[in-house]
Amino acid sequence: MGRAIWIRGLMIILLAAAAATADEATRWLQVTGPPELAFPRDHGAHFGYRTEWWYVTGLVADEGGRRYGFQITFFRQGLAPGDSEPGDSRLRARQVIAAHLAIADISDQQFHHSERLRRVAGGLAGASQIDLEVWLDDWRMERGADGAIAVRARDPERRIGLELELRPQREMVRHGDRGYSQKGEQEGNASVYLSWTRLQVVGELEVGGAPVTVKGAAWFDHEWGTSQLGAEVVGWDWFSLRLDDGRDLMVYRLRRSDGEADPRSSGTLVEADGTLERLGGDDVGIDVLQRWQSAATGGHYPTRWRLRVPAEGIDLEVRALLTAAELDSTATTGVVYWEGPVMADGSHSGEGYVEMTGYAGTLEGRF
Repeated sequence: MGRAIWIRGLMIILLAAAAATADEATRWLQVTGPPELAFPRDHGAHFGYRTEWWYVTGLVADEGGRRYGFQITFFRQGLAPGDSEPGDSRLRARQVIAAHLAIADISDQQFHHSERLRRVAGGLAGASQIDLEVWLDDWRMERGADGAIAVRARDPERRIGLELELRPQREMVRHGDRGYSQKGEQEGNASVYLSWTRLQVVGELEVGGAPVTVKGAAWFDHEWGTSQLGAEVVGWDWFSLRLDDGRDLMVYRLRRSDGEADPRSSGTLVEADGTLERLGGDDVGIDVLQRWQSAATGGHYPTRWRLRVPAEGIDLEVRALLTAAELDSTATTGVVYWEGPVMADGSHSGEGYVEMTGYAGTLEGRF
């Protein structure tokens, strides 16, 4: 939740934001009910809210059938609400942009990732408030006039990159109550959560410095808000799956400090014709079947699950296609999380991505 629930605490950025006055803190907008959305404007940035991200995960293959997963994400964190004041230096930042790039080479079981962080000042990073256009140096995500999304990012030192075109295959999904995704009992513990659940992908990846022509499918999340998570929530497990019967499934499980799922856990089932079924926490069962422990952080992550939505005839075994998919982004967002490609079989077959936070340090009180 993109991913996609709310990634998505940003320690370093929040430390900077903590310098804001108490008066400024009260001026951030809150998500308190179903939003009135207008596109293309709401594909763009919402500077009145503290936190926002644009999140793409996908599975692609080259001409020989070799498979890869990829993630490209831009995070925006507000440092001060509102527009610049008269007399402010153009170098005074009121926003920060972070970006993450990850490529999972499934055949070689290799995981590569890169991250960047910049203040929104001087033109080196920014986001449009008119349509989807966000950039950090030469990393960019932008929606064209024909509705296709172009994404480009490259890290020469790590010899990875991507340049892809993403074309939505169905209408944008508004999760929760018409886009209002409530994640805690207090007013404002919520986000606006939107997705394109199926996008056609064509373009190139760069792996080990070599360009690879690929095609496949992807999932896009856009979320924004100010204080999303409720008390005692330490992290989440987020599933995005494209099933073989044409349905798409998003589930997020909010994990509490006592190990139980928070009542605000939920999901969305997108029918093949685009109609939506809203899922509550009690509608979904998730059992962990296998785990992997990171030698770097000690995080102990699930990597195989049984996922059930009994009322919809869904009973799946979901398994990670690459277990060592941990991203240590302490240099940019201050968060360690797992994000990797998965396959599903059972009542249906399918593919997608899973994101997990709070396994290598709690996120309690940080969103």
